[in-house]
Amino acid sequence: MSDKIPLNDLGRSHAPIRAEIDRAIGRVIDSGWFLRGAEVAAFEEEWAEFCGQRCCVACSSGTDALTLAALATNVSEASVQSNTLALTAIGLSLGNVDVKIVDTDKNGHVPPGIENAVPVLLFGRQVSQSEAGHRLFDAAHAHGWRPPSDATACWSFYPTKTLGALGDAGAITTNDDAAAEEMRELCGRDDVLHDRRQITSRMDEIQAAILRVKLKHLSSWIAERREIAAHYRKLMPAWCAPVADSIDDLHHLFVVRVEHRDQLKSYLSAQGIETKIHFAPPLHLLDGPWTNSSVRLRNAEEWCGSILTLPCFPGLRRFEIERVADSIAGFFARVEPQGG
Repeated sequence: MSDKIPLNDLGRSHAPIRAEIDRAIGRVIDSGWFLRGAEVAAFEEEWAEFCGQRCCVACSSGTDALTLAALATNVSEASVQSNTLALTAIGLSLGNVDVKIVDTDKNGHVPPGIENAVPVLLFGRQVSQSEAGHRLFDAAHAHGWRPPSDATACWSFYPTKTLGALGDAGAITTNDDAAAEEMRELCGRDDVLHDRRQITSRMDEIQAAILRVKLKHLSSWIAERREIAAHYRKLMPAWCAPVADSIDDLHHLFVVRVEHRDQLKSYLSAQGIETKIHFAPPLHLLDGPWTNSSVRLRNAEEWCGSILTLPCFPGLRRFEIERVADSIAGFFARVEPQGG
């Protein structure tokens, strides 16, 4: 069998900037300062500017970012779409939020008429019209998105994200100065208790230094992801529909909806092509910190039963994209899709 095609290969994006990363790590080691130092402060300023917002508060993870944002902005109730990762709802729940899981529209977005929603910008897709009016967003997949001026955005820098640390890290951006200051206090200090809601959540100096290096390359990585997605779209058969359809989508993940999803996933694996499901099962079928696990949310169930994530990362080669597309075509030559 030919070489395998991974879902993601961080080595391909790290290799050209390895010397920059090594210098950044060495700079922190030489400084002797590893928490609450100049690197974190500089990253907060640079990330806020990149996102078009005034304030950034760095923390330990995207989950903590949601917890801190909920606590600082006094969110008491929130609706979360059922087709996302459980950590969205868990992060909010840890911030003393009463979480309700809701169905999606046919395209996997938060539908109109949902109150107190915290939209998740899955896969780096742009905000839908029904999501645009909300004020708190899970933007873990959406590096490159510029939040509205009145919104608060929660970010993850998990290693496989478009802007990824070499470990875990997160942040919140906002134009609300008072909320930002409250979040900084809630992150916790070693010698001062803010109040009983306080947690310990800090980005370390090494991760901040690495993210500062990578941030300089983020725009070019997003452009490359868009080029990969465009090439996929030219090659995909009509019955394998990409879920992102806007030129402004950021393509943290390239996701398609297909019939016979599980069989296709197994077939591609046998061909040496790694894929993944983001995400299944839907949240309302899981035993989590929410209140409506017995309901049926049919749009979300259909969505989670038909999506498949294909390889998409900086350094993915054109012939690999074509091999993925040819393998999908080969599968459907054997298994006719329903309605085909």
